[in-house]
Amino acid sequence: MENKYKLWVARDKSGELFAYDSKPKLECYLGFWYSDLNCMGSISGNFLPELKWKDEPIEVELRPAITDLEAKAEEYANNVTDNEEIKELIINAYKAGYNE
Repeated sequence: MENKYKLWVARDKSGELFAYDSKPKLECYLGFWYSDLNCMGSISGNFLPELKWKDEPIEVELRPAITDLEAKAEEYANNVTDNEEIKELIINAYKAGYNE
């Protein structure tokens, strides 16, 4: 199962960066972006420095670095050994969290 999360990011006139559930609209007079849904919160201003306040918001997709632990475990086991019993032990250990 692949978990992914989509959100919109926009910078307000003061330079703060915010995340939104839906594409925000510009409130030019007051200098901020707003959304029909919720503002999910602020993000570090150092993130996306190229995004300026008058730029269109951008859609961002977040997802875990490892989306298929089973495949990653099998790939690792196949690289380590040809012995099927040892492969099974490695895969089970990997899935149990012994992979760091």
